[in-house]
Amino acid sequence: MKRLVLLATLLAFVFGMAASAHAVKVEASGAWAVEFLFSENFDMDKNGGAGDGQGDFNVYQRLRTQFDFIANENLRGVLATEIGSTAAEQRWGGDNYRFHDRFNGINVRRAYVDFAIPGTKITNRIGYQNINLPAAVGGGSMILDDEVAGVVTAIPVIDELSVVAGYARLYDFDNDDNISGTQNTSLDAGVLILPVTLDGFKFAPFFMYAYAGSAAVNEMVRTDPVTLDLIGPGTWGLTGPGAISTAGRKVYWGGTSFEMTYFDPIKVMADVNYGKATGSDKVDNRSGWMFDLAVDYTGFDFMTPELFFAYTSGEDSDVTDGSERMPTLNARNWALGSFFFGGDTLLQGSKGYGVEQTGFWALGLSLKDISFLEKLSHTFTVMYAKGTNDKALIGNAAITYGQTLTEEDHIVEVDLNTKYQLYEELCLTLDLGYINNGYDKDKWRAAPGMGGLDKNDAYKLSTGILYQF
Repeated sequence: MKRLVLLATLLAFVFGMAASAHAVKVEASGAWAVEFLFSENFDMDKNGGAGDGQGDFNVYQRLRTQFDFIANENLRGVLATEIGSTAAEQRWGGDNYRFHDRFNGINVRRAYVDFAIPGTKITNRIGYQNINLPAAVGGGSMILDDEVAGVVTAIPVIDELSVVAGYARLYDFDNDDNISGTQNTSLDAGVLILPVTLDGFKFAPFFMYAYAGSAAVNEMVRTDPVTLDLIGPGTWGLTGPGAISTAGRKVYWGGTSFEMTYFDPIKVMADVNYGKATGSDKVDNRSGWMFDLAVDYTGFDFMTPELFFAYTSGEDSDVTDGSERMPTLNARNWALGSFFFGGDTLLQGSKGYGVEQTGFWALGLSLKDISFLEKLSHTFTVMYAKGTNDKALIGNAAITYGQTLTEEDHIVEVDLNTKYQLYEELCLTLDLGYINNGYDKDKWRAAPGMGGLDKNDAYKLSTGILYQF
């Protein structure tokens, strides 16, 4: 009942603002999706336990809605909501959509003020907003692509160059109980981006620095497994591949995105990123890099062929000298293909990219937007991926079967995704996916706790609707 009252209050607020004396204009946009998913062996193990996606049929639903409260071209407020933030909240019969005992959770996805300084072209966003570091390949940054609380300012310098600076507080815990002390309780980040646009070329070099105080690290290890999943296991070295340390962490990243259309109809896109994190002990250190490249040919009317490649550094055999994988925060949208690394059309039809997948190289071919009939299009992808993590780490807590690829493991993925545009705003989708499992069964079965492993291929069939307005 309380959730219904909250929804009614929100709608009353929206419509009330639309009718206010100040004549604030309200625009609504959103993406509402419903997915019917048939999945098989998402954990890549024939004998996997409950919840592994083996032989499942589930229905998922997510509703993202954004309201823009526009005073004028230089000032607006943005409120974005989401019903179904997690798989459990999206699943029919789960938390949000359970018979007679539903949760009906409405989450605030974004809430910020966007304004320009009078008489200038300097724009500012202040509040809870999306920050996606520059990325040309994969659909988003591999380092940070998420909603954070912060301030972002964009300053045009000349037509070809802008300066974007930002500050974000990613985490701060309530320290009233003094369990972790009263100092060093937050995780803060600052970022500088220099987007450059030339004739036929675009690139955006960036630098980001973050510091997590020792009390914040201790609290995340002790009480906040969700945040720890984002910046902890296999990322900043809070857990692995070495032992847990609650000392503070300093980390910096640098890199650039690159896009070239000068030789049209050939389009070249690339990214290079490097990151390094340090703590009080050698085992806390972490450094690594990534590179990706995609080449599109846009000269055909009926499809766009793309050849792509990606490489990320992997762990060596020594767990005492820290990690050799690039530190990350949250790569929410980065993916190659639409199954093993994520990238599915709708909601839960892929394994999804996670920090434990870092340490691989991948090569693939996509035939994008194949269309011979009006309103009907297809994308076909085939990809080979192999690990760059040392095989000696199989069985380590930071190396996960079915997610992490070692130098002894590979996968082959084949995808065929179809869209039919029923209306301009509504499309019907059908995703078919297959992963051939090339993990080294003998080495993984010899690892602690893996004796019952029986590897198997993964399959999916996903269909549903996507309403974008």
